[in-house]
Amino acid sequence: MSNSNSQSKKRKMVPDVESEEKIVYTYDIDMAPQETQSSGSSQYMRNMDDSIAAVESILKYTFKNKKLLEEALTHSSYTESQSYQRLEILGDSVLGVLITKFVYLAYPELDPGQISLLRAANISTEKLARVAVRNGLYKYVRHKTSVLNDKVREFVIAVEEEEDEMVVHGGQMKAPKVLADIVESITGAVFQDCDFNFQILWEVIRELLEPMVMLTVLEKRPQPITKLYEACQKEGKGVEIKNWRQGERNIASVYIDGKFIASGSSENKENAKLHAAEVALSKLTRLKRTTDAISLQMNGNSGEVTEIKGAKRKIHELCIRRRWPKATYRIEQESGPAHDRRYIASVQIELPDKVFFMKGEERSKVKKAENSAASIMFFSLLELGY
Repeated sequence: MSNSNSQSKKRKMVPDVESEEKIVYTYDIDMAPQETQSSGSSQYMRNMDDSIAAVESILKYTFKNKKLLEEALTHSSYTESQSYQRLEILGDSVLGVLITKFVYLAYPELDPGQISLLRAANISTEKLARVAVRNGLYKYVRHKTSVLNDKVREFVIAVEEEEDEMVVHGGQMKAPKVLADIVESITGAVFQDCDFNFQILWEVIRELLEPMVMLTVLEKRPQPITKLYEACQKEGKGVEIKNWRQGERNIASVYIDGKFIASGSSENKENAKLHAAEVALSKLTRLKRTTDAISLQMNGNSGEVTEIKGAKRKIHELCIRRRWPKATYRIEQESGPAHDRRYIASVQIELPDKVFFMKGEERSKVKKAENSAASIMFFSLLELGY
């Protein structure tokens, strides 16, 4: 382990390009303002002994073998010491066993499929990464790379701003895997330190994992993609979810029997699919319950969305009322010979925390294609309560 005084001297320096790889980082050091880093504030200059003491305090568990916790907090980029990879594998397996046992005993009548879903929801990367953030474990990872810093910083901010404490199926931002890894590696370290005693381990990590995803939560928030496929299968309809990148965001669109239904976006591909499925389910549910003229309607059996006159103007007025940025339109697809051109347009409203994106139906003129996209966007925003 490096001498704490020499580490402090290094951390008082503002890292430049050449010295960056020589500096040992922890995430809360890198998340501090640059002027705080350079000032040498002791709040952001932890050596490994300090990190071990802090994590023991969080866990309410004192390690007999401190080296195990040191290993659990060491990223593979720090090559001077054993990384957490072995302990991560151990912790991953043990967490699966403990959560399965917990669910199995808590719900004696639960079928195997639901047990699997509950277990997966409680040990997912999304769940464990939030455990690392909410308990402050992310602050004590030792590493020698700044590549992950921005992603960790952005995710920490996103979690702290979440209104919903229970995110079951993925948030707006992809959870950095390193955050879930350290929860698993710390679990593995505790398990080995307590001589592989499951009961002691469960007593240590049970509180850490709160709030647990219970059956009532899962029933209220079923996996959107699975639910969408099941709902459409009952109606004999086919579902397709298409993905593509737009700038730094992933866009997912849901098509039912070849007809566009809804879109969702996220920095993460899988989360974009989840958001798109949630919007699609909301639309389909409302379609079954209402025939109001404002609702999304179908023309006969064609599945074509009813358009409204002046849809672009309505979108513009909505953006003004909501103080949103102006909607942008673009031609996504152009086909057919010169005398019979066909166009598909899209409309996008980009907010700080989300992106609304919709594609319209194929039309013979650009203005009509844009109006089709605007109509779908207008109906969709109404369905979402805007």
